[in-house]
Amino acid sequence: MAIADILRVFRDLKQEGTVHDYLMFGSVAAMVHTRPFFTRDVDIGVAVGSDEEFRRIFNRLADFGKVEGHSVVIHGTSVEVFPVDISPIIQDALIHADRKRVEDVVAKVASPEHLLLESLRVYRSQDKGRVFLLDEVVDRQKLHALLGRLDYDGTLRQRYQTLTGKSP
Repeated sequence: MAIADILRVFRDLKQEGTVHDYLMFGSVAAMVHTRPFFTRDVDIGVAVGSDEEFRRIFNRLADFGKVEGHSVVIHGTSVEVFPVDISPIIQDALIHADRKRVEDVVAKVASPEHLLLESLRVYRSQDKGRVFLLDEVVDRQKLHALLGRLDYDGTLRQRYQTLTGKSP
């Protein structure tokens, strides 16, 4: 998996004006904060103003690789691209993203606190496992503040307590 190559593509698309802003999310972003583990793809969230703008970005990405469903295979790696507005957590993550060196490229990466909350929101089996990894590295004060702002109905807090047996 050539993560730096993928990040260079998005950096170049931002420089050319095709992409306004983006961040790395999902498993690869979690690995930046924790430790390596198996994943099949790289998740990139892009800031868009409309569905049409998202289609233009996706079509432009096809110039760099092969489209397979909702992904583009770039340099042999599946890249899942989605608009950040699919989740208020991901939208907030873009605003407060960490800048991290990933291989030899500096890129915006979702914070471990945002990644943990999004894992609780999505709540698939692989996301539940990610909660435990991220729980070891989150800043408890930041996590608590994010829950106060983004957990509108208490679902995320409840899922966290159910999974970990502790209060966030």
